Amino acid sequence: MLKKNLALLICATLFLLPGVAAADEVADMIQRGLKLYEEGKLSQSMEELNFALAQMRQKKADALTAAFPEAPSGWTAEKAKAESAGAGLMGGGISASRKYKQDGGKGLASVEVMTDSPLIQSLAMLLSNPMFLQGGSNGKLLRVNGQKAILKEEPNNRAEVQMLVDNKILIKTEARRVENASQIAQELAKKLDLDKLRDLTK
Repeated sequence: MLKKNLALLICATLFLLPGVAAADEVADMIQRGLKLYEEGKLSQSMEELNFALAQMRQKKADALTAAFPEAPSGWTAEKAKAESAGAGLMGGGISASRKYKQDGGKGLASVEVMTDSPLIQSLAMLLSNPMFLQGGSNGKLLRVNGQKAILKEEPNNRAEVQMLVDNKILIKTEARRVENASQIAQELAKKLDLDKLRDLTK
């Protein structure tokens, strides 16, 4: 069973690494893992390959930040952050986020992108449920760049947009402490580079 699981891990690792040069650090780890596997050192091989997978997930998370929009007029964007969580942490997933601050004001906004997470399927089920969509308390259904999205507005100058792209990329934009929170949240969602996100999550 251990050898079977390890073989599957090797296949998955190689599948996630198309077109990477032999000199790449991650490719080197995979080669070491394969060598250890051939030598019968299964535990060491799994450790090496698991580390290679973790490195690839982090690289994918870092790449997601390239799709983030610049700050809206009158706002300043902070440096984007990327994170890759294992299956045991909040269901796992690869995510990236970026925060924005209003120039000369108290407004705050953020963009978060997540993929490879069970949470995505949960939102997909909600968006496809007619009963959910009819409930005004659950938010307002709209389309952003052709994708289904939910706009949630709160009375304390806060708004949030949740959008699902191709049923595998979860996007959340939020604005608060500003009167036009709904407009800002939707603007950030519309300016995301969806084509780039699709390419990164193929």
